[in-house]
Amino acid sequence: MKRGRFFLWLFGVIGLWCIWSPFVVHAEIASDDAFEGVKWEKILEDDIEGETGVVQSICATEDYIICLENYRDGTEEPDIIKAYYRNDTDAYGNSVEKYSLAMRVVERSYEHANGMAYNPNTGEIAVALYTHLDPENRGCIFLMDSKTLSFKRKVKISDDYNILGIDYDEENDRYVIQTNVDGGYSFKILDNQFQVVEDLGEYAHTAKGDNFQDLCVSGDYIINFPLTLHMGIGDFIHVYSISRRAMVSDPQLDFSFENVVSDEPESICELEPGLFIAAVNVVYGDGRRTICVYQTMVPYNFPAAAAEPEEAASEPEAAKKNGTESEGKTETESEGKTETKVQTKNLKESGKNGIVAGISEGFSKFGEKIAGWFHERSFSVKDILKVVLLLFVMLDVVLLLYLKVVSVRRKRRRKLERARRERQRIRAMYEE
Repeated sequence: MKRGRFFLWLFGVIGLWCIWSPFVVHAEIASDDAFEGVKWEKILEDDIEGETGVVQSICATEDYIICLENYRDGTEEPDIIKAYYRNDTDAYGNSVEKYSLAMRVVERSYEHANGMAYNPNTGEIAVALYTHLDPENRGCIFLMDSKTLSFKRKVKISDDYNILGIDYDEENDRYVIQTNVDGGYSFKILDNQFQVVEDLGEYAHTAKGDNFQDLCVSGDYIINFPLTLHMGIGDFIHVYSISRRAMVSDPQLDFSFENVVSDEPESICELEPGLFIAAVNVVYGDGRRTICVYQTMVPYNFPAAAAEPEEAASEPEAAKKNGTESEGKTETESEGKTETKVQTKNLKESGKNGIVAGISEGFSKFGEKIAGWFHERSFSVKDILKVVLLLFVMLDVVLLLYLKVVSVRRKRRRKLERARRERQRIRAMYEE
């Protein structure tokens, strides 16, 4: 079996290299100030049902935008979960009215229900309770089924604090939470089994207000709203960097309200790369109370491979413009640039040739070592069958992993394309 382990290790390394190296897709918010001065478009509005009810959290699945209304805080009365169609077709391909109500569930109390996070890998929505009216709920999150919106189970995170906000980081298969004041409003990273694996530090001093709302994770950024209700300073959004462990921007928000006397941004999530929605509770001058869902685009760095045909087609026009503007440059400058380009190209080609030669030589030496190793040893038929069996098993595992990663990458590329089309649609609307 020792010989078999060698082949297992060899094919594992080769398989992982083949899986990860060709499919890297980088896409991220363009900068720390991406939310500075963005325009918000209202896409959905619905009445608040409870007399003192407040929609505390929002999340999005492939088919729905889901809002959770805390019907009456501090009581055991069941809360209201509403799912609105995210697309103009339902999960079965039937035509529906986009953003119309698809499902309403009143089943149980989710305490304060301050945050929600959808995990597409498990089909579950994690709800951050924030409070613990029931002492057994301290430091817990509730999990609900994303298709039926029914309660599934309870998970204990800690006995030391409650969970203020939560989101699922699909890129890294992990959750990010923010604790309540008992935990110093700290950000923590959980693995996919809800175990704390990293503490990002406490952020009580960063709030524009006196508390925090739900959070959203996008790449290296954690995004949330501070609670500024009744403070008279307006609405803000906080942007934190996970790698730098610091708040990097806190731009003010403008939802272009009309006849609104009070508002409270509660929760934010990312629909597509660079396309965000926010849930805002508003009170109008006539006393009407509603939940409004706004969307916005932020500057986003898309990978070159995901560029749309329309954008690629526009490049020659830009090149022509640049050429027209640079006609006045001297021939000496042009010749110098041409010579520099040729030198750069030659350097790149020589570098590539050197790398290829080095890889070829390395594989040749490796092959000679393997051949010598086989030559020095004699194998029985049983040993050979074991190795062949291990090879088949390993190849099957590598193939399954490969197909899984290809599926994930395709899904991400589709998201990028949908986001790009949505950005074009909204941009066209603004230009009109």
